[in-house]
Amino acid sequence: MNKKLNSYKTLCDAIGKLFYPHVEVVLHDLELEKLVYIVNAFSKRKIGDTILNDVKDIKALTSDIVGPYEKINIDGKRVKTVSTIIRDENKKPIGMICINFDIEIFDKIFESIKGFLNLQNETNEPNLLFSQDWRSHTNSIINRYLEQKNKKIEELKTKDKKELIYFLNEEGIFSIRNVVAYLCEILNISRATIYKWLKELN
Repeated sequence: MNKKLNSYKTLCDAIGKLFYPHVEVVLHDLELEKLVYIVNAFSKRKIGDTILNDVKDIKALTSDIVGPYEKINIDGKRVKTVSTIIRDENKKPIGMICINFDIEIFDKIFESIKGFLNLQNETNEPNLLFSQDWRSHTNSIINRYLEQKNKKIEELKTKDKKELIYFLNEEGIFSIRNVVAYLCEILNISRATIYKWLKELN
């Protein structure tokens, strides 16, 4: 890990401690293209995981702060996220801190207040472009499958994972760049296995 990022670990710890257990803080090394530190992990990610976004796209950002925006976590919970780019003394992007806030607790509080005040549920569907990224969209589809099967992702056997890949293929998810790497991480299977299963559909 870039030594210049070491000092940001304390910042990650401080944010995580202040908002425990509802905030996950992730530190990425853009040169290694890997996750190098994580606090209050609830996204199933771990140290050493590859950065899911294209690093070239991250380095091309003109703003050092991205978000906040909403996405869906792999467990189906709504998460509000903001990311900040870390630069060295030459303004070169070397790292990124992502702060993921589990806002499920506020949904529950709001539902209780809404019921108490007899409020009507009047919500507009947010624009997908601004409310979700491709991982959030993928998580939504995976959670739809899990709800249909009444299962949790950690309970899936090999045959279940294969069926899920077929389901995702029908939903057109494999037209998304980087989605295979993401599925490998959350399902703990290899690229070769995914491509083998997809090939069987032809």
